[in-house]
Amino acid sequence: MKLNIMLSVLLFLSALGIVLNAEKNAQSTTEMNLHDFMEDFTKPASKLYDKKENADYLNKILEKVPDMAPEDQKAEWKEMIDAKLALGKPDETCKSCHTKFKKEYKAKYRKKLIPIPEELLGFPKEIKELLKK
Repeated sequence: MKLNIMLSVLLFLSALGIVLNAEKNAQSTTEMNLHDFMEDFTKPASKLYDKKENADYLNKILEKVPDMAPEDQKAEWKEMIDAKLALGKPDETCKSCHTKFKKEYKAKYRKKLIPIPEELLGFPKEIKELLKK
């Protein structure tokens, strides 16, 4: 219960920063580091899922995340994400990957730019509009 409240507060605070920054970055950027991608794309999609039970954007984003992994970790990222998506728990994928990969990723790849799939570029704006409704 407390974990859910803490996660909700963290998502809210993150989303607030994202909303203020998303339009500026997402529409014109086709490359960014993974942290910024998660802030600008995944967190708002998680918020939409939490508030409106709309998993469409989160699922589409998560399907692309393994392609952003270091080459030697792609298969494992995909396996972890696919397992949570199969259970209908897209919101749990972040915690799974963070637990296993965050420390190493930050140390080795923190500033590495990754290409953002073109089909995702409009998502931050679309999600923002859906959250207003």
